[in-house]
Amino acid sequence: MVNQKVRQRVSAKEQTQSALKDLDYYLGLNWTYRFEWSDEDSGYVASIVELKGCSSFGETIEEATAMIKDALISYISASLEYNDEIPEPIKPVDCKGNITYRTRPEKHYKLAQRAKVDGISINSLIDKATDLYLRESA
Repeated sequence: MVNQKVRQRVSAKEQTQSALKDLDYYLGLNWTYRFEWSDEDSGYVASIVELKGCSSFGETIEEATAMIKDALISYISASLEYNDEIPEPIKPVDCKGNITYRTRPEKHYKLAQRAKVDGISINSLIDKATDLYLRESA
């Protein structure tokens, strides 16, 4: 029985070690890069949405792109060195298209009314509204 517990602990340790992710793994992920013009700095501020504090600057988009890639390497290297958690980008495979949406009964009623007037389902109405929001916020 004791041997079985020791084997279980060793097995769990081996699984943890095999699950370790290195710099190449993280650099291969599809990070969300954001570039914003800064009038104050007369250049582009580049950041990686998923990694708070990972940002850089460049006078051109090309320079900002090169600088943010260097910042990403530094951020991940430091996080790995200090065993800090590194949040990963959302993967398309993680999104199945099924969202549970809760709202107030009054809003549900208004959605149902509008969907009926438009001749569509509430799901289609919410889908159209999110499409509009995502276009406007892009």
